[in-house]
Amino acid sequence: MRNSQYQPTKDKQLSDAQEVRYAKEFKQADMAGGYRKPRVKEAKRENPNLKK
Repeated sequence: MRNSQYQPTKDKQLSDAQEVRYAKEFKQADMAGGYRKPRVKEAKRENPNLKK
């Protein structure tokens, strides 16, 4: 099983709240660009218990 995580600010120190906000923004951008859908489908095939 593979875990993926958004890391939009590599090599920078952010507060936990900033990290959550960046992750949400990058996730929204990926969804808007159509990048996320095939990856989500693949991840759900590997682990059907995943949430959106």
